[in-house]
Amino acid sequence: MASRKTSRPNRDSGDKYSVLLPTYNERENLPLIVWLLVKYFGESGFNYEIIVIDDGSPDGTLEVAEQLQKVYGEDKILLRPRAKKLGLGTAYIHGMKHASGNFIIIMDADLSHHGKKG
Repeated sequence: MASRKTSRPNRDSGDKYSVLLPTYNERENLPLIVWLLVKYFGESGFNYEIIVIDDGSPDGTLEVAEQLQKVYGEDKILLRPRAKKLGLGTAYIHGMKHASGNFIIIMDADLSHHGKKG
């Protein structure tokens, strides 16, 4: 029987995670989910980027994301906003086009996916 090799992340191999966070009216949730992700990745030692794809939120989500980018760095928080609400599926596609990691994680910014491994 042939063995099947699967790709597993390795801290020392140059692997990188790209976390895609589509947002729409998530100004209250975004700081918490970003903090949880930064904390987890910082403790784990994995290289990462968090890509925020905002769909023209009227509640100031993009402005909050800009502040988070200042706190955590432009190399870790990437902003890839769109002018209007175009839908979740196309937001993920848009984020994938900008991802530089060899592992992509898709999450909702509304905390329905906890940012900590279980």
